[in-house]
Amino acid sequence: MSNKFYTILNLVTGLFTVIVQFATSFFLSPFIVKALGAEANGYTQLAANFVMYASLLTTAFNSMASRFVSVAYYQGNIDKARGYYSSVYVANIGLIALLLPISIVVALRLEHVIVIDNVDVLDVKLLFVCIFANFFVGLISSLYSISMYVKNAIYYSNILNCIRTICNAILLFAVFSLLPVKIFYVSFVALMLSIFLIPAYVYYQNRLLPDVHFDKEYFSWRAVKDMLSSGVWNSVNQCGHLLQTGFDLLLANLFVSPFAMGLVAVSKTIPSAIIQLATTINNNFSPSITQSWAKGDMGSIMKELRIAIRISIVIESVPIVTFCCLGIQFYSLWQPTLDPYILTLLSVLGCMAFIVVAGTQILYNVFTASNHLKVNSLTFVAMGVVNIIIVYCGLKFYPRYNMYIIVGTSSVLAILRQLCVVLPYVSRLLGVSCTIFYKETFLTLICCAVNTIIALAILKVCTISGWLSFIIDVVLVGVLAVLSECFLLLNAEERKRIKQLISRRK
Repeated sequence: MSNKFYTILNLVTGLFTVIVQFATSFFLSPFIVKALGAEANGYTQLAANFVMYASLLTTAFNSMASRFVSVAYYQGNIDKARGYYSSVYVANIGLIALLLPISIVVALRLEHVIVIDNVDVLDVKLLFVCIFANFFVGLISSLYSISMYVKNAIYYSNILNCIRTICNAILLFAVFSLLPVKIFYVSFVALMLSIFLIPAYVYYQNRLLPDVHFDKEYFSWRAVKDMLSSGVWNSVNQCGHLLQTGFDLLLANLFVSPFAMGLVAVSKTIPSAIIQLATTINNNFSPSITQSWAKGDMGSIMKELRIAIRISIVIESVPIVTFCCLGIQFYSLWQPTLDPYILTLLSVLGCMAFIVVAGTQILYNVFTASNHLKVNSLTFVAMGVVNIIIVYCGLKFYPRYNMYIIVGTSSVLAILRQLCVVLPYVSRLLGVSCTIFYKETFLTLICCAVNTIIALAILKVCTISGWLSFIIDVVLVGVLAVLSECFLLLNAEERKRIKQLISRRK
């Protein structure tokens, strides 16, 4: 099978996994909110954010491990690949030993770290304990997923994640229905599933990459230094991400109220799904781009980037615009106990950046493949600092708009960074004109504008009175939007080839 086939397989399974994850969240979230209240959903998301804070350390070692192992492997240096793998193995064990006592202290004194109202304190503490434990288990399983990246077989990981998501939903519905309602069930079930899946990751590691395994004799401080010197910029990048969006719930909890935190958490469901969608697309194109870079094949990289950008535009812009136009109707049906107008506005502010970024966000893979992370990471942190300053001033002088300021500021800054930093810098790394990528951004905006017209026209003609009519409208918008984007994004030759393929099948 060709490398392109596996890339497509990675993408298809990744998208299917995202759909399954969103579907389970779609059914579980109102179930949890109804059973526990909006605050409980907010605490669950806030606990996940605390894990993101801890990942600032682990990202420095783990984010570039797959890249270094892959490059060494495809350059024919198996011993070097073993050295990188064995070194990150030891580094992760050391990180667990370092972070474990810190997480225990945070969990025990949690009521002194965040505001806990209207819920059982012990219940919230157990929630955090299980999420922290799941984070440590994830560090272990990530070691065995390196083989999937190297062999461009991420579809195995996608399938495992899909199975875990389905089992997670079934088990949560079961425990919430059969046992007394507790918040920590959410993280406890996730922890158990992560533990049960470790043998599967070990199996695929041994099957896909049997000649690269842990051996203490191959541990190398030089390898640690190589990965840390590059990976530290991903940690800096992660820090910038936290400063822009990772503190949303914490700021809402501390400066507004736990209920406001719950509203923000619910409103981030769709933006989080879009981010997950974008991440899935990026991750599944990353191995092939890294392989082409290792081989010095710039022609293949440009072809892959063009295809990936166009695919990303279609896959991301259609759900973004559809939601922005039908958001009020969606929240009225999905979360009838909460204000649909507030939730829709918050969600639109959270999605706003992707209206511009969708498509060209695939270019982040170039930073990893080329091992040029510094500029991207430093500008991300700079924008994050600016975000915190603006949000703090906004909360102080315009408290009436507190939630909107918290959510919307980061989106505006993300758009500015993409246009002013990312596109020009990637163009420089690839040695091409930056107008190539600005044209792709312009195409994204045109596609979103056309899709908006389609969605509003259908909404005006077809009245939504329930889930059935809502689903019909969404399907109509989706089909027409995809057709319009295929016309806008494909050239005459590409459209001709598709018509020939269809006619042959007939």
